[in-house]
Amino acid sequence: MHSGDARPARGSGSDNPGDAPVEAARILVVDDDPALARMMRIALRANGFAVRLAANGEQALERIAEETADAILLDLQMPVMDGRAFFRELRARSIETPVIVVSAFGAEDAARELGAQASIAKPFDPDRLIDVIHDVTS
Repeated sequence: MHSGDARPARGSGSDNPGDAPVEAARILVVDDDPALARMMRIALRANGFAVRLAANGEQALERIAEETADAILLDLQMPVMDGRAFFRELRARSIETPVIVVSAFGAEDAARELGAQASIAKPFDPDRLIDVIHDVTS
C-alpha cells in the first residue's frame, strides 16, 4: 500500500487525525553479525518499520512461523542454516514474502540465482536500504 516516496506510518502520528493508525511494515532482519543487525534495526525503526531479528535461517523460520513479515533482509553467510538454504525452505513452505539479499559477496548474483526480489551489497548506505525496502513492499 506504499507508493513512491511514501514512508510507513509511525502509529498514531497520522497527518489525517480522523484516520485510524496504519500498521508499520514488518521487517525480519536475518544476519549473524549482531552489530550490523542492531544497526539495521535502529535505522529501520527510525523510519517507522517494526523490526524482528534472527541470527540464522533456523531462527528466521521460527520467527516467520510466529508472525509474518512484509519483507526479509537476508544475509547469505551464516552458521546453522545459511541464507540460500533459508530462502529455499521459505519458498518450499509457499511463503512468498519479498526477500532482499544483503551480502558483501555477490548479493546481486545470489538474488538473481535464488529469485529474490532485490539485493544490496554490504557495506550499504542506510537510506539506500530504506529505498530498496520501499521498492519491494510497494
